[in-house]
Amino acid sequence: MNEHRRPTRLYGRFPELHFEQLHTHDDPLPEFPALRHVHESIALPGHALQAHTHAEFEICYFLSGQAHWFSGDRKFELKAGDIYITHPGDIHGGNTDPRDPQHLFDIALDVYALPNAALLAPAARRLKSEPAGDAKEVADAVVETRELERNAGTQIIPGGFGLERIYRQILHELDLPAESGSQNHFLKIAMVQALLVELLVFVSRCRMRMGMGEAGAGPNAPRREKFQELIAAIRARPEQAPSLTEMSEFAGLTPAYFAALFKKQTGMTPLEFVTFVRIEEAAARLRSGKSVTDVALDLGFSSPQYFSIVFKRQKGCAPSEWRAAHST
Repeated sequence: MNEHRRPTRLYGRFPELHFEQLHTHDDPLPEFPALRHVHESIALPGHALQAHTHAEFEICYFLSGQAHWFSGDRKFELKAGDIYITHPGDIHGGNTDPRDPQHLFDIALDVYALPNAALLAPAARRLKSEPAGDAKEVADAVVETRELERNAGTQIIPGGFGLERIYRQILHELDLPAESGSQNHFLKIAMVQALLVELLVFVSRCRMRMGMGEAGAGPNAPRREKFQELIAAIRARPEQAPSLTEMSEFAGLTPAYFAALFKKQTGMTPLEFVTFVRIEEAAARLRSGKSVTDVALDLGFSSPQYFSIVFKRQKGCAPSEWRAAHST
């Protein structure tokens, strides 16, 4: 078994492992030891995640793709939108689907080391403000260790669309320069904790929705199924995504009400989600060596210039830079 303990780096390519680390921070804040790592990575065809374990809870989010993972003697099929929680000491691993490799975010937390309001008081006094909140209390509600151990099926939480926004904000905050002990550094710690609370609340709400869906008694269960069908259709053919009117008609709702519920479900408006999926598809096509112009026009963007603006906003670099760094 191996524990994930690597030096902090922003990017790393491991061709022998069929794996790319797009963005990563390991043990990034000495004053906040509860946060052990945050990663964004892409598995390429042929990638195998070797059996390993962590000393902390890990929350993985599948942005896209599919994988076949195991934990102990249990096997899981994971797909876009799934959240996967591992417990300290759980032996887990698996393989990517060679036809649809996964794009993954993961974060490792020592929930028992998460600070409460009292522990953050010195930072709060320095900032002359209140701390972000009691992350440990929220984390306890999310992981619910005993319940998860009784019911292994809750280790996978579907319907996490929109969670990548919080992961990216955490990574961005950790990228910001801040001298240790400075006011900016304490601001960074406070902001990371606030984002961590937001992430844990997001996951907790996904678990609650999952519970209602499994019971089958909730009046919104058929509507959730419609939303999942729409999401799957958009991901399958992003260049031919339905309009807002078409989506709302499919769901049997008015456009305004549909848009409000869609944002509640995914964390994004329908247009934001379609754009997000198109950019993720664009990134995949650029990795295969296609030109920026062809990708932009094939995916329905009005011009390569506008495509470049949207791509950079989501990915943090120009499409040409992405292709140069990630083309296979």
